[in-house]
This record gives sequence, C-alpha cells and structure tokens, in this order.
Amino acid sequence: MENKNSFNELVIKGKTKVCGIEISNLYGGFSDDQKSILVKTVAELHKRPLKKINELINKHIEDKYFKEGIDFIDLKNSVLSKDSLLELGFTKQSIGNAHNIYLLSQQGYTLLLKLLDSELAMKQYKIVIRDYFKLKEEKELKEPNIIYLTHEEVEQLVTRKDGTIRRKREVGSISTFIQRGELPNNRISYAKITNITYDILFGMYTKEIKEHLDLRQQDNLRDFLSTPDLSLIREIEDEIHWMCKKGYTWREIYRDLVKEYPDQIEPIKAEKSIKELKKAKKFAIDSNEFKKLT
Repeated sequence: MENKNSFNELVIKGKTKVCGIEISNLYGGFSDDQKSILVKTVAELHKRPLKKINELINKHIEDKYFKEGIDFIDLKNSVLSKDSLLELGFTKQSIGNAHNIYLLSQQGYTLLLKLLDSELAMKQYKIVIRDYFKLKEEKELKEPNIIYLTHEEVEQLVTRKDGTIRRKREVGSISTFIQRGELPNNRISYAKITNITYDILFGMYTKEIKEHLDLRQQDNLRDFLSTPDLSLIREIEDEIHWMCKKGYTWREIYRDLVKEYPDQIEPIKAEKSIKELKKAKKFAIDSNEFKKLT
C-alpha cells in the first residue's frame, strides 16, 4: 500500500531499490509530479563523500552552472522544518552541522554527473535514471501480470544470449592453449580463464564476486550482472579469442590484457536477473504495446 508523508512541498511515495540500496521516492520541490533526489542519497549511491559533492555543487553555483529552483533547492535554508528533515533521514547532528542540504531535480542530477566524470559514475547514473527517475515499480503495480522492461533490460537479455554464443568460441581458444601445452588439460583451465577475466575487471574471482553481490555460490554469476559488466566481460573474451587465433601465447595475452585494463571496477548487480527476465510471458518497453518475450 502506498505510503504518503507530506513535508511541505515534498512527498514520499514508497521506496525503490537502486544499486542495491533502498531509497525513498521523493516527489516535489520543483513540481508536484517531478521526482527529486537528495544529494545525500547521490553520495551514497555513487560512494562519494557528501562533503566533496557539496563543495563541487557550491563551486558551480557560484559560476551559475546550477540554477536554484530548477537544478537544486537548498533544504537547509528553505522553509522546510527540522522535523521534515528528520523524516527525510537526517539526524539532528547532521542538520546542525550542515551548511547546505541540497535536493536535486533530474536535470540537476544529470549536470552533477557530468562534473563527476568517471566511467563508474556514468554506469551508476544510467541505473539511477532507469530505476529511480523512471520508476518501473509504479508501472508494475498497475499491471501485476505484465513484466515491464526497460531498453537496458532487453539489452541485458540480448547481451547474455550473445555472450553464451561467444563463450563457445572461448572454449575453442582454451582447447588451443591446452594443445600448445600452455594450460593443463583439465576443468581447472576453463575456470582459470574465467577467473582471470573477472580478476582483470573487478579484482575478484567468481566466489568473491558472488559474496560481494550477496549471491548464492550455486548461482550462475553472469545471470545477475548488469549489462555494462556483461559487455566488458564479452569484450575481454573476444580479445582472448582474437589473440589466440593470431598465435599469441596465453602469457602474452594475459600481459596485454592487464595493460589494456589497468583500472578495476566494482561489479554491479542487475536490478533483475536473467532468470527473472526470462520468466516474463509478456513485456512492455516504454509503451502500452505488449510483445512476446523470446
């Protein structure tokens, strides 16, 4: 049942899970039907210090990059009461210590992400826009028998299917390494290539990634990874296959991959797993036209 609590111009309509974190759905501040997001929440989602983000906003308010009332509202210096700020999840101490408590519109959030300017920030941005500002959950409540998928979720299905096809090519590459005597002829060789791919990207092996994403060890990891992560894995596996065909040794391939992917990223869990997406008998993408899921 929808739970509404008014905070002057702000309304909370339930909660949404975004990037594994449950956050309140805020409406208002800019207009009644427009969603907004606290900078405190942005800092939590992007794993950035709140103080640093506030400093970045303040710097660019001065040069008129952010426009008050359009991109941001300072709740600390507005008519919003202290009790309302407490309802939004702030403590008395944090309210007292804060010089500013910023609320962002979707446009303000987009402007902020351009300033953060990192690959991980952009990945998180896409997830927040999809899962928070577009709020699939509201649509699903209207039609409980229909699974609403975003374009990114459809891409996740396609990427996973394509990855399965390409995976068969990788098996052929591993067989080549075994024939050359570069890898032992056993199942460990196959697991080794997979784990090295994960280690290059995430700095973790399969077991550690599952623990990090709170998955069961018997779960198929790739069924739960986000589309950007699946795409990067596929990219590395394509390179392994290509270099193998060109006659590179496994040692040379590993050395080149480490150089090409020097910065490790954090694995991101998809909002819906491949198994969940495949359960849908029908789905809709940004329209009322339903299509069979194949």
